[in-house]
Amino acid sequence: MNSLILDNKFNCSVENLFKWHKNELAIERLTPPWDNIKIVRKETQTDSYINSGKVLLNQQVFPFVNLKWEIKHKNYSENKSFDDFAIKSPFRSWYHKHLFDSIDSNTSKLTDDMSFDLWLNNESIAKYIKSRIIKSFKYRYKILAFDLSLQNSINHFNEYILVTGGTGNIGKHLIPHLNSIGYKVILLKYDNKANNEYIGNNVFGNSELITLPWNPYNDKTIRFPEEIAKKINHVINLSGETILGLWTKEKMKTIQNSRLVPTRSLFNLIDSNNIKLISSIHSSAIGIYGSSSDSIISEDSLPGTGFLAETTKNWEIEQNKFKRFSERNINLRIGAVLLYNGGFLKPLLIPNILRIGVSFNNHENYLSWIGIEDLTRIVSFTLRSSTLNGPVNAVAPNPLTNNEFFKVLNNKFKTKFTVNFPVFLPKLVSKELTKEIIMANQRVFPCKLTDSHFKYFSNNLSDTLDNTFGF
Repeated sequence: MNSLILDNKFNCSVENLFKWHKNELAIERLTPPWDNIKIVRKETQTDSYINSGKVLLNQQVFPFVNLKWEIKHKNYSENKSFDDFAIKSPFRSWYHKHLFDSIDSNTSKLTDDMSFDLWLNNESIAKYIKSRIIKSFKYRYKILAFDLSLQNSINHFNEYILVTGGTGNIGKHLIPHLNSIGYKVILLKYDNKANNEYIGNNVFGNSELITLPWNPYNDKTIRFPEEIAKKINHVINLSGETILGLWTKEKMKTIQNSRLVPTRSLFNLIDSNNIKLISSIHSSAIGIYGSSSDSIISEDSLPGTGFLAETTKNWEIEQNKFKRFSERNINLRIGAVLLYNGGFLKPLLIPNILRIGVSFNNHENYLSWIGIEDLTRIVSFTLRSSTLNGPVNAVAPNPLTNNEFFKVLNNKFKTKFTVNFPVFLPKLVSKELTKEIIMANQRVFPCKLTDSHFKYFSNNLSDTLDNTFGF
């Protein structure tokens, strides 16, 4: 039997620490990106699955290799402990005790006491698994400490946030964070068959997280019950087809429509329900600046030219109509998002795992990027800020040249050699895609976030990749 005990102190009462673990999306929030776990189903007969409930998980460890977990909870004791053990897992056995202790009224300690048996009793394998568990739990403790600090300092427990596009790459990280810090979320989930009605058999979840089927291409508008509508204080609009992929005429039309139509539909929904907002936050893109030779691009820089720039300009025109209902309206101009299993790094993941580096011959062009955890925190920060308004560049404070970026990336993956693709190759497939994404030069700085004293989770690309891929 292999055993491992880890612990961490938190600046909150033991009651708040324990209560946090009862959140509906606690597992989703705590799980590091590199563990690559998908929640299949949660089952419980109580107010939380940690009280005698069961969780079914899928974990992808390699491309096309999935491991199934079935976790059961027991020995629940309010503000003291709960245990989980594996009915089905990659291990012969797995047992995890969660122990909560009060140090004083504002300080508590969480102890994770874990034991496991391997199918193959090998000391080197056991040592490696322990090292990966330690890395994951260090990440978990950082996430938990941050979210608890916000939960204790903000009074927003009666506020609802209306979210669109919440099942995409950004939403999958953001919604668990919002749930974690106490916001109630209404998720408008895209469904091309939805009749846009707020009725019993259409509404899923509980008072903390409501999921409602929504078809923005349907002329009919959802009408919320008055008691719900008056509690909706914020909107987060994440709708939009990914710009990655082959830019056919159909793809480019979908990129445009998937941004403009849902934003207009959401506007009509807010208008029809007479909702008054504290903030409306919309995902936009640094693509609005086009490819620029300017040394610094700030929120005050002028829009550029090209398909992405024109599309984003038109998108923000629709977004800015929300000023009619909202005290603050934010156009979140997002850079290249670093994700474990998505975003612009996804096509490079398998080559990098095989130790093959990839780059293009545009070494001196700048790439403005952002890690997914920092992007999650930026959205949360804009919710809480009373001053952020208008365009906000959601990028890391240190844009890198392509040469600098891929050098760090290749070093992290310990690639044996690098394949440099000449520029003319992607141009044969799509001139627009090559010019506006692959060959774009965008040295964008988050001036408003810096002036607002936003604190980044990861201070540089190396740390961001560590917190994404678990190096």
